[in-house]
Amino acid sequence: MSDLAERLARRTLELVDIPSESLHERAIRERLRSLVPIPFEPVYEGDEAYLWARERRPGTPLLVLAGHYDTVPAQGNVPGRLDAGAVHGCGASDMKGGVAVALELVRDLGERAPGPVDLALLLFGREELPPEHNPLPALFDACPLLQEADLAVLLEPTDLEIQAGCVGNLSARVTFHGVSGHSARPWLADNALHRAIEGLARVATHERREAILDGLPFYEVASVTRLEGGLADNVVPDRAIATVNVRYPPDRAPAEAEDFVRSLVPTDATVEILGNSPPGAVVADAPLVEALRAQGGFPVAPKQAWTNVADFTSRGIPAVNFGPGATRYAHAKDELVEIAALERAYLALRAVALGDAR
Repeated sequence: MSDLAERLARRTLELVDIPSESLHERAIRERLRSLVPIPFEPVYEGDEAYLWARERRPGTPLLVLAGHYDTVPAQGNVPGRLDAGAVHGCGASDMKGGVAVALELVRDLGERAPGPVDLALLLFGREELPPEHNPLPALFDACPLLQEADLAVLLEPTDLEIQAGCVGNLSARVTFHGVSGHSARPWLADNALHRAIEGLARVATHERREAILDGLPFYEVASVTRLEGGLADNVVPDRAIATVNVRYPPDRAPAEAEDFVRSLVPTDATVEILGNSPPGAVVADAPLVEALRAQGGFPVAPKQAWTNVADFTSRGIPAVNFGPGATRYAHAKDELVEIAALERAYLALRAVALGDAR
């Protein structure tokens, strides 16, 4: 193992060993803040969002490395371990490995004269929570520097693919109404659960829709993720509540997605939109994306999930997902990130920051 690989593995393991479930991020937040090198000055320090950058040079491209430091709840996988060429533990793939890569890169480059690309580091929490907890909108409102970015790289787990865009994420509460009554005489009642079973048929049978954007296939899918109802074993319920989740491609506007989910259920059901995070625009031809792709022949693929790329592209800031983690391990009990992938991601981003051509 090279010295670089060893350093990246050790840093990732250190971060894994700091529990950081969403809303309990203080320890890891303060540790990360203590590790950012002095040449990178704090530009924004807000509510679980922190941005550091060197002094901007006019006419110089700006690359923002971004990552979240919170995780889903641990599953007996903290503390982590190094084993079989990988770092194992909660958040190793999603996305403490990516945060370690970004952190070590700014630490290394902070010790040398700036290259042809200016670099900024954005770290934030509460990413694993619903949209109302997202700390980035406040950051964008208060920090004009981000509007200067030529590219933001979200170091989400992507299997070392450059994943462009992302699908929107809509959740809706659908309430089916009936009339309660005795289960021995159901003809005197109107069973809301039966209404829900029938009324959700179009969601259950909805076939995914493919949308091709810039040659990349995105899929629109709808799922019932919760179904609640019933008062007692001998009572016909007068209300049943379903949660419907829709992931929609960047060819749909958020308002269109809300109309779509309403079209899937009966008109006498009540639809309440719980959250609607818009999709991210596809950015695959920006100069810094091309430079990153050239470093390792990284494939470009669509992001069939929602990520904070959408926070950037919705404000006209080019952004892609690119990270060392493997998507199959994200949120898993056996979560891990391969050390070789940490090193490869680091070297590619370093080459882009230093303008090294291949």
